[in-house]
Amino acid sequence: MQLDNLILLAAPTARSQAYLQVLVASNLLPREVIFLGEEVLSETQEESKYDVWNEIFIPDLNESIPQTCERLNIPITFCNTNSVNSPEAINALKKASSKIIVYSGFGGQIVSEEVLSIGSDFLHMHSGWLPEYRGSTTLYYALLDGEPPAVTALILDKTIDTGPIVARKKYPIPSSNMDLDRVYDSAIRADLLVDVVKEFVKEGVLPYVTEQDSSVGSNYYVVHPVLKHLAILSLRDK
Repeated sequence: MQLDNLILLAAPTARSQAYLQVLVASNLLPREVIFLGEEVLSETQEESKYDVWNEIFIPDLNESIPQTCERLNIPITFCNTNSVNSPEAINALKKASSKIIVYSGFGGQIVSEEVLSIGSDFLHMHSGWLPEYRGSTTLYYALLDGEPPAVTALILDKTIDTGPIVARKKYPIPSSNMDLDRVYDSAIRADLLVDVVKEFVKEGVLPYVTEQDSSVGSNYYVVHPVLKHLAILSLRDK
């Protein structure tokens, strides 16, 4: 089923691959994919074979975004830029004119007010339980705190991870042999995405939106390699 009011803003990343593939597997095809940057051939990942872990879909990271689009005849627009805020990307988004834009651009970018004002809702899957875990690499901070990893679906606004919350979900602790960044993190984000999109298809609107309390929670920055290593080591006891 093609979704006329939903497009995917993608980049050559494992997260974007997971998003598109889980939507395809659920028969929820975006009307169009807007692809930022250049296609990058994925390295072989033995555990990424359209498998399932704890009822969570694991994408095939050997299949690129353009390959998935070609296989399913999904229209794709290539933007020769890495920035969602570039004129080329903004023009593509305006031309697409979609009610919902699933945001999966390059990490670390802040979406400009010009982009946010084009008239679409930018749906973002944040790998952390908001508002408690805002910012970057919060998956690792949750593990260090002994908390289960989580994903929050939110509508982007002009500041980082402060927009209205659409849905939240906690996930099982990853296996010690999983690639946390490319496989696990991408898969749990994609899992909540498909739940939200199914609700959107059923009701015609996004699920109930909860405004965030800016006084609650903490802002986290890119985790230090030593702390990241400690978080990974903690999985061996699970």
